[in-house]
Amino acid sequence: MRKIKIFVCCTEQSGDNICSNILSRIDINKFQFDGVCGKQSEKYLSRKIYDLSEFKSIGFFEILLSISKYLKMIRNLKYYIINNDYDLILTIDSPDFNYNLVKQLRKSNFKKKIIHIVAPTVWAWRSYRAKKFANIFDEIFLLFNFEKKYFNFQNLKKTFIGHPIFHIRKREIKKNYKYIAFLPGSRQNEVLKLIKYFNHIEEYINTNNLNFKIFIPTLPHLVSLINELTKDWKTETLISTDSSKFDDYYDDVYLSVTCSGTASLEIAKRNIPQIVIYKLNYFTELFFKPFVKVKYANIINIISDQMIIPEVVNSNLNKRKLLNNFLSLLESRKNQENQINLINIYIKEIVKEFSPYEESVKRILKLVNLSSKAN
Repeated sequence: MRKIKIFVCCTEQSGDNICSNILSRIDINKFQFDGVCGKQSEKYLSRKIYDLSEFKSIGFFEILLSISKYLKMIRNLKYYIINNDYDLILTIDSPDFNYNLVKQLRKSNFKKKIIHIVAPTVWAWRSYRAKKFANIFDEIFLLFNFEKKYFNFQNLKKTFIGHPIFHIRKREIKKNYKYIAFLPGSRQNEVLKLIKYFNHIEEYINTNNLNFKIFIPTLPHLVSLINELTKDWKTETLISTDSSKFDDYYDDVYLSVTCSGTASLEIAKRNIPQIVIYKLNYFTELFFKPFVKVKYANIINIISDQMIIPEVVNSNLNKRKLLNNFLSLLESRKNQENQINLINIYIKEIVKEFSPYEESVKRILKLVNLSSKAN
């Protein structure tokens, strides 16, 4: 029996996490997976075309500087997919890159089913993307139930799978904790832009003899960079890429300074108090500011329409404001408890009662007409 051939494309760490968890639940003896991914998913792939470490741009102007590279990647992937006659295409997150890849496939008369997992944030900005996605994708898997109304097009099937933080467990509550967690982002550009702010907090921890170590969970392609950037820190720092031990480390985290994104939701689900930081290129922020329809960066804050998780982002991010927010959380159990209590009210709107990965696998198997038992 011929194996079912599926091409996957995820160019961000959050997408790679989703991809690996879906592929791990599908019988590898009946499927062949190829595509673009990171370290977590590559063990399931027969052929890996690009690694996510090659996708480093985060802002509009940074992407413009790399546009020729990305156009070449899209062209290469298009020909590769067409020449290898895949039964199904799965694109995950990275809406701009994946939209342009699929658009080129459709222009080349590619007729097979294409699913996109993780909707673009059309409810926050660039709402016109919903219709553009509906014109070229067959189906979209949604992490949030409220997104259905934004993709209400007859030719686009919508499947609400729920958010991957379903699988994350809360940390243990105890009197004493070892660590302050620093989550500097999953891209090199993010780490480089934010490191001076993490340096500032580390200096405060050391100068004031706070009884904490620092824990930095990161990715294999970033570990050497982070080691280099933190080599002069005087605070004892644990830098780890071993995700199998993260739960144990997080059980000992008092609070977190978190790069905005999926990581901040994961920290919230763990019931760890946090501050969210982010830094776009100044011109990128200025250019897109008139088009942004939401007041906050964090999804918990957006859903609740209040600043539950403190955000210090973009032009508002400086060392003084960050330290003030850090101390406000560090020194006040009441602020910590208020944050966690409110998070647990609103996070129910995000987490379903079943695994998003299991839900995805059921739908994928149905689409390829294969009754296969997930691992």
